[in-house]
Amino acid sequence: ANFKTKYKTYFNILYLKIKEYNILLSNTYNIDKKGFLISIIRRFKRVFS
Repeated sequence: ANFKTKYKTYFNILYLKIKEYNILLSNTYNIDKKGFLISIIRRFKRVFS
């Protein structure tokens, strides 16, 4: 697989969508799955039986 081409394509599409929808860079966030799951787990109480 040619990762350089894939990354370049991804960021080109991302750039076009940011421009298309007029998204401010201050309204973008860097979230990975682990960080997202941690924030969800902290919100809910767990009940075990």
